[in-house]
Amino acid sequence: MSLIYLLGALIIIMVAVLCTLINPKFQRFAGQIAGIAPIIASIYFLWQIPQVMAGHFVTVKIPWLTLLDINIDFRLDGLSLFFSLLISLIGLAVFYYATQYLSKEHDNLPRFYVYLLLFMLSMLGIVTANNTILMYVFWELTSVSSFLLIAYWYNKGDSQFGAIQSFMITVFGGLALLAGFIMIYTVTGTNSITSIIEQSDKIAQSDLFIPIIILILIGAFTKSAQFPFHIWLPKAMAAPTPVSAYLHSATMVKAGIFLLFRFTPVLGLSDFYIYCVTFVGLITMIFGAINAIRQVDMKAILAYSTISQLGMIVSMVGLGGGFAQHPTGDLSKIYGLILFAALFHLMNHALFKGALFMGVGIIDHETGTRDIRRLSGLRKVFPITHIIMLLSALSMAGIPFLNGFLSKEMFFDGLVSAHQLPQFNIFLTVIIAVIGVVASIFTLIYAVYMIKEVFWGDYQKADLPIKNPHEPFMFTLPSAIMMILLPIIFFVPNIFGHHIILPALRSITIGENVDKIAPHVSQWHGFNLPLILSLIVMIVGFTAVFKIDWKKYVNKIKVTSITDLYLGSYKQFEHYSGYGIRSLMNNRLNHYITLTLLIFIMVVVYGVIQTGFPKVQQIHVSEFGPLEVITLIVVFVLGIALTFIRQRLTMVILNGIIGYCVTIFFILMKAPDLALTQLVVETITTILFIVSFSRLPNVPRTKVHKKREAVKIIVSLLMAVIVVMLVFIAQQSDSMPTISTFYHDAYELSGGKNIVNSILGDFRALDTLFEGMVLIIAGLGIYTLLNFKERRGQDERE
Repeated sequence: MSLIYLLGALIIIMVAVLCTLINPKFQRFAGQIAGIAPIIASIYFLWQIPQVMAGHFVTVKIPWLTLLDINIDFRLDGLSLFFSLLISLIGLAVFYYATQYLSKEHDNLPRFYVYLLLFMLSMLGIVTANNTILMYVFWELTSVSSFLLIAYWYNKGDSQFGAIQSFMITVFGGLALLAGFIMIYTVTGTNSITSIIEQSDKIAQSDLFIPIIILILIGAFTKSAQFPFHIWLPKAMAAPTPVSAYLHSATMVKAGIFLLFRFTPVLGLSDFYIYCVTFVGLITMIFGAINAIRQVDMKAILAYSTISQLGMIVSMVGLGGGFAQHPTGDLSKIYGLILFAALFHLMNHALFKGALFMGVGIIDHETGTRDIRRLSGLRKVFPITHIIMLLSALSMAGIPFLNGFLSKEMFFDGLVSAHQLPQFNIFLTVIIAVIGVVASIFTLIYAVYMIKEVFWGDYQKADLPIKNPHEPFMFTLPSAIMMILLPIIFFVPNIFGHHIILPALRSITIGENVDKIAPHVSQWHGFNLPLILSLIVMIVGFTAVFKIDWKKYVNKIKVTSITDLYLGSYKQFEHYSGYGIRSLMNNRLNHYITLTLLIFIMVVVYGVIQTGFPKVQQIHVSEFGPLEVITLIVVFVLGIALTFIRQRLTMVILNGIIGYCVTIFFILMKAPDLALTQLVVETITTILFIVSFSRLPNVPRTKVHKKREAVKIIVSLLMAVIVVMLVFIAQQSDSMPTISTFYHDAYELSGGKNIVNSILGDFRALDTLFEGMVLIIAGLGIYTLLNFKERRGQDERE
């Protein structure tokens, strides 16, 4: 239960941060209070490393909706521990960084940290959930919390647009994911992820397998900003930089990759999955890298860089997905290498990208701009930040003696080894290798070009909005710690690989021979093809940076803007949806009733077509006498008369007489309780209608619209036929048990001697309660409208 205690502790800290709103003096400490959450989480997950390495997983299962197999089910295995460590440790750095970045005087600190805590809690819920529906709940919570974080500065137009766009795209993906989970449930009969993985062969043989793959991939691609769903990520740069650092390095965008890792044992059984994920990842990688060169905003450069790097990781997940088909043999070693490389680069990316974003935040905070055209020679003012961003950018570019070089080499090794896999021949191997190398060249170009433009050259103080910038040491502390880890991981990679990455690989491959196929990471593999490719990338990349004036070519590089397509589609959708809503919601009650009845008639007719029309000859007709016939004639005549009368008071009275005729029917059928209830209700409603309508004008007489009246008559007659038919069906349903048997023991269960009172007070207590609440809300609404009318008239007189 310790995992539940951890999540509970995070919620308690969130409530404590909210409590700081009580007193303005306490609000400045919101960041310190919120920082307790990542500290506790980091300690807990670090403490669990030996247990998970030994195969002792933390599991928590609390029954909830057991009939649907929806339970509070958490599981901390190697994969979830790997992501939990990234979320909590990077979160610790981000929470501290935010205390230095945000203003205690101008920013609403409690609101920001509550959003950030909710985001962290949601991400931990995703990676530890062992139930698909529970995972979906946390999945959508990340969309909601990221929307709140991106729109934190809600008075800015960019923040509003970025938040709405990211929310719409990720929620669309979430709905697709939910549909995929429901399909999995229909095939397997379970929502437990471990049970689903155990039934992977059953899912692969199902006719729903390809639709399941497509829906889950939509969920993953939208969350991890893969082409063509990547457009929300650059717009999310409107969020405060701590949010960008957290969202891009270790959390939101990694959720989709986690989903692919988690379901690789199932989805990897299809070659369609392998091709789709691999090529979407590579297209995203090169598309993001080319777009990054075109940017002049440092955060925009890093945003497209994140898209590119995520594409690289996704392509490795796709290449390694075939492990599900070949868990043993020589092929398993290649798959294991690629999946290990994906996890390794994911960890490396979290470190160097987090440090880069924090460095950009320091520059923006102290100089007032992120535009590389206005920044130059900042190494003289920001020496520590210069070193941090230089090493982080070189690590991202895959330069030796930094951790990014190792995972980039493993990436190239996986690409050139693809021809040994059954899904790829020599031709496809050459294609994916060329795409990977070209994208890596562009990665080195934009990484080094950004450092060159911002930190090297002559210091131009006059171009800065803030004329006397400085570099607070405590501001650079979290990014400096992450920067120090970059060369450390290069020299001792297997410490991290053995304790963190290997347990995660075990959870993905579900194999007993993982230790045999997992690669031993070394800095030197000899003079081989991956090293040659790395040398080509470095030679071409550095030559392009220093020999080409990219400022002349930035605007000439044309890339199709999917954002423009999104905006056009959004405007068209808004136009047609508005037209449709205006057509339906035209403030005409008759129109609403007609549509509602038509839909009801279509549903009933469909049901009759499926089940068959009731047999009229089997209908039981109760005995009736002259009084019943006379009462029926009165109701029939009054109903016809109501269609021609325009005086409201007369209409109300005649409608009341129809109600009293129904009371007579109840008396003739020997149902005094129903008759008394009908009599009281009809009297009260008639009096209320008379009091209300007596103050309103009569309905004006207008020329009869024949088509409109014909539609009303047809709908009314069809509805009458439907109601009579439903009565026939109800009389013929002897095979179905009657609901009245449920109330036979009403006296023993409720102690009530009156069955009607027992139904309303005990069996339908909640229904009755909410009916009362509806009446209260309606009454409050009427009271408010009446008061508003009085106040408006009073204001006009004044």
